[in-house]
Amino acid sequence: MEKKSFVVILLVFVFTFAACTVIRYYRAPVGRKVMIEQLPLTKGAWVGRTVTVTPEVMVILSPDQLFSASYVGPSGNQVQLFIDYFSPENTTGAIHSPRNCLPGAGWIIVGSEPRVIEAAGRRIPAIRMNLSLGQSRQVMDFWYITRFGETANDYRLKFNTMISSLTLRPTDKAFVRFVSKQDPQSIAALEDFERLFIDDIYAHLPF
Repeated sequence: MEKKSFVVILLVFVFTFAACTVIRYYRAPVGRKVMIEQLPLTKGAWVGRTVTVTPEVMVILSPDQLFSASYVGPSGNQVQLFIDYFSPENTTGAIHSPRNCLPGAGWIIVGSEPRVIEAAGRRIPAIRMNLSLGQSRQVMDFWYITRFGETANDYRLKFNTMISSLTLRPTDKAFVRFVSKQDPQSIAALEDFERLFIDDIYAHLPF
């Protein structure tokens, strides 16, 4: 009986060790090619220009791919679009939550509320933040993308990444952020731009 118990315990140990090794080192293939650096700078009546991210910020983020641009609409309204993507192989970079980064850069988060963005047949659970820095007032819509869908919750992002690893799915993730001024006209233009551009964003990501 003791020998039988020892064999069972040994098998459990071997299986657990093998499973942990697979989870730790296995990297599921991403599938579709990531091309966010090729997002268009002209879309409808909107015209954009790329915004250079400083080397210091690139070192902190260490994404596999990054897109940063500022667009001007037909009425002169501006919208900033920022996306960074992290592959399963990326062990140095990570998504930085606006909840932590913005206060560190001097911005005050005046308020935030959940917002569902409906575009291109999707219902995206985003967060809208009202921001203040000196005399500047801005709004930001953002969300994270994982293999288990979109979320704007930092803990849900970590949970989705963990579940992806446990189920041997790709652990890649992306962060999407839209920013505009806070006046009603700018916010209306922001929402129009989101609906116009979201399909392009997902077409250039592997999710």
